Amino acid sequence: MANEYAEVTNAYAEITNEFAEITNEYPEIANAYAEITNAYAEVTNAYAEIANEFAEITNAYAEITNAYAEIANEYAEIANAIAKVTNA
Repeated sequence: MANEYAEVTNAYAEITNEFAEITNEYPEIANAYAEITNAYAEVTNAYAEIANEFAEITNAYAEITNAYAEIANEYAEIANAIAKVTNA
């Protein structure tokens, strides 16, 4: 009986020690999780910045395309005016 009691006591001590180890490791795990969360937020913010820059570039490209279209229209008007004068 004494041996069984000793075995149970030792098993309880082992479990208590393992629980203490886990408890001690929890802050490290929580800190690592916080670091990962912060890194993810940084990546997400960087992605948003890139998306905004891409949108600005796309808008600038659209403005340039519109300007080219306006110039093409003006050239067409000039060509039509020259054609009228030439045909007249």
